[in-house]
Amino acid sequence: MTAHNNDQWRVAMREWREHWRLGLAALIGTGMCLSVWPSVSSLFVAPLQEAFGWSRGDISLAQNASLAAALIAPVLGRLVDRVGVRPVLIGGLLLTACAYFSLALMHGPLPLYYLLYGLLSVVGAATTGLTFTRVVTGAFVGSRGLALAITRSGLALSGALLPPAVFAIIATYGWRMGFVALGTLILLIALPTAWLWIRGASVAPTSAPAGAKAQISLWGLLKNHKVVLVCVASALNYAPIVALLSQFQPLLVGKGLEAASAAALIGVVGVSALIGAFVTGMLVDRIWAPLVACIFTLGPAAGCLLLLPESLEPWVAIVALILLGLGQGAEIDVVAFMIARYFGMRSYASIYGISVFCIAVMIAIQGSLIGLSYDYFGNYNVALMVAAGCFVLAALSYLGMGRYPTGDQVSAAAIDTQVSSSASAAPSK
Repeated sequence: MTAHNNDQWRVAMREWREHWRLGLAALIGTGMCLSVWPSVSSLFVAPLQEAFGWSRGDISLAQNASLAAALIAPVLGRLVDRVGVRPVLIGGLLLTACAYFSLALMHGPLPLYYLLYGLLSVVGAATTGLTFTRVVTGAFVGSRGLALAITRSGLALSGALLPPAVFAIIATYGWRMGFVALGTLILLIALPTAWLWIRGASVAPTSAPAGAKAQISLWGLLKNHKVVLVCVASALNYAPIVALLSQFQPLLVGKGLEAASAAALIGVVGVSALIGAFVTGMLVDRIWAPLVACIFTLGPAAGCLLLLPESLEPWVAIVALILLGLGQGAEIDVVAFMIARYFGMRSYASIYGISVFCIAVMIAIQGSLIGLSYDYFGNYNVALMVAAGCFVLAALSYLGMGRYPTGDQVSAAAIDTQVSSSASAAPSK
């Protein structure tokens, strides 16, 4: 076991010496682009409510913009598989910054907010795991799980540091400057690092093996039941966390915490997500990934139940947020790892795009209903119980993935051939 671990660390060191620029650019970009928005979005709820008189239900309906992102994600995935990561990512970074600046200039009415939120969701889809995990999985093979964890730490760190920073900016300068700050981070840091360092063969389109079809159709991929299973499981896992994050500050305030303390506690999610990312990243290189995913998905279910009492002790809130953060940190790493491990790289972005589609649809549903649930029931308890149920279903779904397609070192071409064969056969049971 020791020799095996030493070999893995040697592989990791060699791959990071060769591709550290790619990994660092992905780490920075992941922590500063659209993926961090769920961690800070709840900080804008009360200011927008005060500025325009909108209800929390009105504001949460903007989550329906995820449906537009859902429709575009599989198309973006196909585009990444065809032309490579770089052009899609660079364009997405520029447009996402512009979308944040547009929100800062907004003066109402409510439909305009929905329109701009939709624009942010659509163009921002090109700056999420759809592109950044493709960068990492293409460059790192022997230490893929660890590399994904290190990259994911960028989002975990920003999830810990940005909420209190953005809260301070909003409190001092107003909500408009909060949006300006988010756009400026992209233009001054994420875009330059991506432009300079995300390049080379590992982020180019993956060529088809001799004798194979150039690219499997989306419908062909969907005929593989494991593709559907991993995508649905990722949606049931990730969407409830995003929905809860969108209302976390008012949720915690309603449970008896002060507004500033609630904003600071959101950072606990980011810290625990960082831990979850590293732990799961190291585990999936050694242990069956669906089992790791199952364990780390049951934790958030318990966290939701801890948040049910009408009055929370601070330590209970902290434990609940830690469990939710561990699950959030694990989800992106494990799903990205499983897509590459079960299906290879040739259709990686296409399958990841399908998972984003499923996640976005679920976010639109749950993100809208959580605010409406508060408006109807006067609290978030029903939403918390529904979220707990989704986490349990996701945990069970991961276990349905079964064994890896071949041995420990399966080639991408062999996995892609399996998917192609499955797609041309009758639908799976």
